[in-house]
Amino acid sequence: MSKEEIKAFMDASKIDQPATVEEFTEAVLGAYKDRTRQVYFIWRKLKELYPEVDANRVIREGSYDFGLYQGEQIAQRYGGGDNVGPKEALLGQTSRGGLLVFKQEIKELSEEKAVKMFNRCPHVEALTELGLSKEEIKMFCRDMLGHCDYAICKPFTNVEIDFPTTIADGEGCGCAMTITKKKAE
Repeated sequence: MSKEEIKAFMDASKIDQPATVEEFTEAVLGAYKDRTRQVYFIWRKLKELYPEVDANRVIREGSYDFGLYQGEQIAQRYGGGDNVGPKEALLGQTSRGGLLVFKQEIKELSEEKAVKMFNRCPHVEALTELGLSKEEIKMFCRDMLGHCDYAICKPFTNVEIDFPTTIADGEGCGCAMTITKKKAE
């Protein structure tokens, strides 16, 4: 590639210009989908090369460890997991990219309960594009990838998280991330 071709390519990439909301959303969406595809291909290769290994467990536990890492980062921002209630737990894992790409809506935000709806799922979209059945997508989400979200809240001693519905369930509902304050024992 000549210097002129490189310059033309770089100019066309608009790397020195701010991204539009649409460009930003598409870039983040693509990154989420690529992460899902990578995990899927690792899972599939584990099953192929090492059939004696529980590939679901490997991905589940890796997802859990990733979520735990994220949760510890959030806890540090609040001065420790004891300082994180439902509101902080939800806001601590909410970003501009997530709001846009997952079409998230914060439905409830209090000291007792926080609910965020995910109305789009790049994970489900990527798995659908790869040809997985609805049952396989639900299994991939509920049995493996979703453990990341549960682990995020593990460092927070005062909250519990649940997803009563997910897009992957295939019932036409969004993912209802529901974080509640633990009951006093």
